[in-house]
Amino acid sequence: MTDTPERYSQEIEAINKSIISFNEYLNAKYSIPKINAQTMLTDQNCIQILHQNWDGFGFPNSEKRGVYFVFGREMTTDRNGVYIGKASFGSTIGRRLSSHLTGFRNCEQFIMKGYNSEVYVLEWIISIDLDAISAPFLAPALEEYLIAETRKQINLINGTGN
Repeated sequence: MTDTPERYSQEIEAINKSIISFNEYLNAKYSIPKINAQTMLTDQNCIQILHQNWDGFGFPNSEKRGVYFVFGREMTTDRNGVYIGKASFGSTIGRRLSSHLTGFRNCEQFIMKGYNSEVYVLEWIISIDLDAISAPFLAPALEEYLIAETRKQINLINGTGN
């Protein structure tokens, strides 16, 4: 595992292109921020998953609502994969991520099964805080848009929105 998510730069680029396209439908005051690869670590919008250390890392924007991305590599092929999820209304990014990962808190690795039952070792989490632009109501639309727009460009762990 690397200490930066450079391995996933192609996936981040595809997500950012789709965010730009999504923003074309919005009033400028609700413009969704792109993932900034240069500042995401210092801005605390990105964290590295520390295997065998549940308490060693916090979730990015854990008390906020928005969209999150879980990046991992498939165990047998080493192929990159991305899970796109959302937290809106009565949930938060931290609660959603906890629901995905808590079952692995005492395991050797945090994993996620893909829609074809392939197994991904999870490495990075990036989130976009929609509370910051007073637009948490956009989380479901953004999640579905990103899944629909990126599914032919990148390998989605959650396929077409399950």
